Amino acid sequence: MFGKKLLVALSACAVVGLASAGEVRIGSVTGITGPNASTSHDGITIFSGYLSMVNDKGGINGNILKPVVKDDQYDPAKTAAMTAEAIMKDNVVGLVNAVGTVNTIAIMKTGILSKYKVPLVGVFSGADIIRGPGSEQIFHTRASYTDEVKKIARLSSTLGLKRVAVLYQDDGFGAGILQSIGQASQEYGFEVINKTPYKAGETDFSSHARQIINAKPQAIFLMALPEAVMRFMKVYDAPVGAAQIYTLSFVPANMLAAVAGERHARGVGISQVIPNPSSTTLPLAKDFQTFLKSKYGKGVQSTPTNFEVYMNARLMVEAVRMAGPNPTAEKVTKALTSMNGYMLAGYPINFSETNRLGTHYLDIGVVGAGGRLNY
Repeated sequence: MFGKKLLVALSACAVVGLASAGEVRIGSVTGITGPNASTSHDGITIFSGYLSMVNDKGGINGNILKPVVKDDQYDPAKTAAMTAEAIMKDNVVGLVNAVGTVNTIAIMKTGILSKYKVPLVGVFSGADIIRGPGSEQIFHTRASYTDEVKKIARLSSTLGLKRVAVLYQDDGFGAGILQSIGQASQEYGFEVINKTPYKAGETDFSSHARQIINAKPQAIFLMALPEAVMRFMKVYDAPVGAAQIYTLSFVPANMLAAVAGERHARGVGISQVIPNPSSTTLPLAKDFQTFLKSKYGKGVQSTPTNFEVYMNARLMVEAVRMAGPNPTAEKVTKALTSMNGYMLAGYPINFSETNRLGTHYLDIGVVGAGGRLNY
């Protein structure tokens, strides 16, 4: 529903052709429609709104920033093709806020980021495979899934939860997660008693829930996309306290409560890879709250996921600023690699020529009353 409206609203922004003088284009290729649509609406609003805010304040080094937004419907083949189009036809100097392990692998396989020296800032995936060879143009702003899984596993182990069931997506994303869980099970001494796969795009999780409930786990790791987690929790009807449930950082607590119902969502643990967006001590968080109250962030909710989108957009704009009055993709990449010990409104970023992992923040929040995430 949001996707079609958003595509119409952005039609004037997603411009094509050669950039005119004084215009700098930044791209975002994401699933405005498709299985990831529920979380992409706010993200695109933040991205476009932040660029508009910067432009209204005079732009960057005399240039106006233009968003180039493309809907890949969370289809890896479309992700690769649209990323190539954004680079070769739309002439973006950088990309932000990519979504999906398999989608990012599809981009990497084309080699187009390296060929044109185009940086990609922020991927909503913590897979190790997109942090290895061939990922030199990808600048990560979140801890890896291995780190998230270990954080969850460490807490589960501390609580004495030794029988674990896993819901995972049956693709490269899920395979990487299972490998991380296998390593964590040896390190923290728990047993994976059930592995329940699902296909991307599935909508009925009744059988998945029954299978996991029947296994009688002490902990359930929902290693799934937000839509899948929400649909699973909506039909999950085990007795209260039957198992502690954990999921990954990209699942919005408020949306989980809205879709699955507060009774089902309350008490779910969600790993976090970014500080609390409501922090009163972190300047970046306070700036985000100011943005949400402005016309540029109108209608956007304060969630960790949205805060991460904002941070990535702002980081890219800062790199464009550092690249000078005539920024190119290569100059923006160079600016990003110089951000070693860089403070983005009080939040430390550590990129370098040899390091593309900018932050390692980790925590676990718990869904409370009204879908509020507490951490």
